Amino acid sequence: MAKKIYMTNLKGGTGVTTCCAGLGFALASAGERTLIVDGDRYGGGALQAGGCANLQTYTLADYEKGACRAKQTLVSHPKFTNLCFCPSLGLEDGEAAERAVDELDGLFDYILLDKAARAKSDCAIIVTEPFVSSLKCSDVCKAKLNDGGIKDVGLIVNRLNGGQVIGGEVMTAQEIATLLRLPLKAVIPEDLSIPLGKWKKQTTRAFRLAAESVAGKREAICNVLLPYFGPAGFIKRKMRERI
Repeated sequence: MAKKIYMTNLKGGTGVTTCCAGLGFALASAGERTLIVDGDRYGGGALQAGGCANLQTYTLADYEKGACRAKQTLVSHPKFTNLCFCPSLGLEDGEAAERAVDELDGLFDYILLDKAARAKSDCAIIVTEPFVSSLKCSDVCKAKLNDGGIKDVGLIVNRLNGGQVIGGEVMTAQEIATLLRLPLKAVIPEDLSIPLGKWKKQTTRAFRLAAESVAGKREAICNVLLPYFGPAGFIKRKMRERI
């Protein structure tokens, strides 16, 4: 059976879908058979973030109507052989996604649920930004998950800029995890190139460490402060302030 991880936040724009894609890439690269269930019924956000837009033949909407089997909705990534996506474009009833997860369970090692099929999850990861509005929503999200019966909840701090941490503008990832009373699974550095479809080396490494943490291999967190120390780091901080 696959380990099913529900990834979420009540606030939009925190990077849940991006983190689903990044974690999926890292798990697949490590040899794990990985499925991302795209919860975006209107835009196919995970397909877009994963570089598989418009590659689908069937979606969960077709499965819901009985036009195909769950396996036929799978979209294989053209570069990552162990990574598949399950699109929910046009889906009306969320229970269909839950039935599909049951059917696909034995085919994968990990199933990442991008705000979809929460009832089928073994655990959850809240993705937050290091800003007050996101932290407040993350705290409420944790309470709702606990009330819904999900007690195993972890935290990913996304878009954390080391220069802002050093400047005292935002808290460190550990401080955020302590504040929310959640175990820290990963820290993803701010990467302004992601919307352009590019991933910096530090971002790729951060997701690789996140995959190792999720898989229980080791607990290692990306150090987002290191690039901002020394003379070069000082220049980077000043340049970041002007952007």
